Amino acid sequence: MRNFLTLILSLVWAGAVAQIRLVPRSVLDSIANPRTVKTALVVEQQRVDFGRLTEADKVEYRVAVKNVGTETMTYRTVPSCRCLKVTDGVVRAGESGEIVISFSGKGLPGPFTHMVSVYAADMTTPTAVIWVRGYVKAGRDHRGEYYPYTCGALLLRQPGVKIRSNSIECIACMNNSDRAVTITQDSLLSSAGIEACTYPRTLQAGQEGDLLISIRGQKQQNMKLFIVGEYAPSKREIKIE
Repeated sequence: MRNFLTLILSLVWAGAVAQIRLVPRSVLDSIANPRTVKTALVVEQQRVDFGRLTEADKVEYRVAVKNVGTETMTYRTVPSCRCLKVTDGVVRAGESGEIVISFSGKGLPGPFTHMVSVYAADMTTPTAVIWVRGYVKAGRDHRGEYYPYTCGALLLRQPGVKIRSNSIECIACMNNSDRAVTITQDSLLSSAGIEACTYPRTLQAGQEGDLLISIRGQKQQNMKLFIVGEYAPSKREIKIE
């Protein structure tokens, strides 16, 4: 994620004239590396790799947490995909616990990268983000069944997201074109403070990934997000709730 291009071309079509928009690296980094707040709850691992799976596999991984403070802490977890089941918990002062992350690959062929936000004392900003990745071997072509929404060059698992202030949400996606695409928000049509990119940053032809959507600052009413990319020049809207 640290190797994102510093400058990303965003084609904005007005009639037949294209304008180049530059997206600062700091904006892209804020999506790829969401802001966290330090608390007494220490999450001892931020990367989980399930490796290669089949659609029949159901796997789980346990991430250790420790309360280094002087009071009991309650934490809750928010996964970015319904394919993940993640436990919440309570850890007494000076004791350790664990976050159990379960994943089922049924109906989810291809590479996947999702995140689990862990909230402790501050329930608006996560204390840690755990990235979960792996690869599910496809039994058949699931594109039409599992990516029913079309958005320019992308096929999407769902048409939009419910998102809060200062947070990030993901939509599983697939590049349905015959070329690599790099997606970002249309800065002219999208609401201020809303940003988007894919992970991986550039999706190769036929590659699956996640569309990352973030709101920096306070969420406003009726926010709009339109995405655009080198090979998907026409505007496409993602629903924001």
